[in-house]
Amino acid sequence: MTLKAPLLPADFFKNIWDDKESRICLILSVLMTGILLFVIIKLYPFPNFLPDSYSYIDAAYNNVNINMWPVGYSKFLRFISVFNRSDTGLVIVQYSLLQLAILFFLFSIKYLLQPGKWTMRVLFATLILNPLWLYIANFVSSDALFATCSLLWITSLFWILYRPTGKMFIFHALVLGFVFSVRYNALYYPTISILVVLLANGAIKEKLLKLVIVIVPVGWFLLYTTLTFKERLGIATFSPFGGWQMGSNALFMYAHVPPVNRGTVPKQFARIHSITVKHMDSLNRLKQRPDQELGIYYLWDDKAPLKLYLIDKYRKDSTTPYLKRWASVSNFYGQYGAWLIKQYPGEFLRYYIWPNFINYYSPPTEFLGMYNMASDTVDPGAVNWFGYKSNKVHHFSKNKLIIITAIFPLLLAMINVIFFFGFIGFVVLGGFSKVSTYYKTVLWIMLLIWLSNLAFSVFASPIVLRYQAFPFIFTLAFAGLLLEFVIRQSFQESKPAKEDVEPVADPAI
Repeated sequence: MTLKAPLLPADFFKNIWDDKESRICLILSVLMTGILLFVIIKLYPFPNFLPDSYSYIDAAYNNVNINMWPVGYSKFLRFISVFNRSDTGLVIVQYSLLQLAILFFLFSIKYLLQPGKWTMRVLFATLILNPLWLYIANFVSSDALFATCSLLWITSLFWILYRPTGKMFIFHALVLGFVFSVRYNALYYPTISILVVLLANGAIKEKLLKLVIVIVPVGWFLLYTTLTFKERLGIATFSPFGGWQMGSNALFMYAHVPPVNRGTVPKQFARIHSITVKHMDSLNRLKQRPDQELGIYYLWDDKAPLKLYLIDKYRKDSTTPYLKRWASVSNFYGQYGAWLIKQYPGEFLRYYIWPNFINYYSPPTEFLGMYNMASDTVDPGAVNWFGYKSNKVHHFSKNKLIIITAIFPLLLAMINVIFFFGFIGFVVLGGFSKVSTYYKTVLWIMLLIWLSNLAFSVFASPIVLRYQAFPFIFTLAFAGLLLEFVIRQSFQESKPAKEDVEPVADPAI
């Protein structure tokens, strides 16, 4: 790890090829990407599907501008279909884009932060050859695309801090706007981007202009989505999903509230609460509860209170489209969930926040742990979109479990621990007094992103492994850099100073 300010080559991309070490890493990475792609396609002739897949496909088929999920991935599916409608083509594009983003991220670290040669070799090996990205890219889901865009976002932050050019700001703004449309996990990204713009070099007027450049794509998407929901569904909201998620999170907590502790409810929540209480009483009679672990039960199960209330509300209405019904109760569910959390804050911390914090530390594999939700068929939407001859899908084994993904929760737990204690070690060993101002700024920004992702993930929704692909990558990279510094400093401090070393007698005298 260098203690000098970074010296950027005049042409970053040209220097990658001119530098022998970088050229070898690039060639090997491209070759291994091709080999790994060939292997995954042979093992899995059909991609992996999960419930979200069919919503994305339906939105892409109908070319809608609003949906339950952000529409960015559906637009991506539609764009890819212009050139190739096959599922194999989709997997190749998703995996290739993710690997290219990882390469851009790693080469930027190499040239801007200048870590040791062996540290970079280990990072290239562990990130480029990581089989987890194959399984994530093999999903018909936004996971791989979100990780790709997030890596481009964070890497462009590094470049803005080092060299705040107009082209880089425009690139960053476009990436930020698109990643915001792919997944709601990016909700905290604009705050980080604004902070980096303010920290970057430049006059006040110049910074204000660049802030506008960065904010406009995100602001446009927010405004357009909200107005479109208002126009088509009569509900001015950016994300109806947020209310459903709030209600679901609160119900996971309320399931543990003893009947004797239940209080009265406001009049507007009487109907939904009576459904909830009845449901919780019925679950208490079961030996195997469907809500034992944080997940999607209260969001999507037709027997759970939120879906039961929706069905009851529109029992006599067969004309209102489902999306409008679903969105119409979002604010109500958000208010109900917030009221439950306010009434039982201790229980919420104990039964939702703490288990979800543990999930962040070591996230469950969820759909990454099985192929096609343990089914050998797919919905008609997938058959139509990819042009399958039938609804039957298969992979190399009759066992639907994906065993290899089971090791990654433990690995991510180790990486998070190394990053956290590595940062503490860096501070204790005086790291901030031994590196450049640029390096210090990057490290503080990385810690802020790590903490923001932790807080958002824990409070927003139940955490699973596929949501943590992006944190996995940047946490592993910076855990390696911090660990390198701690090890080097420890070895240096363990060596005695020359003047303190007593001369050793020559045995021949």
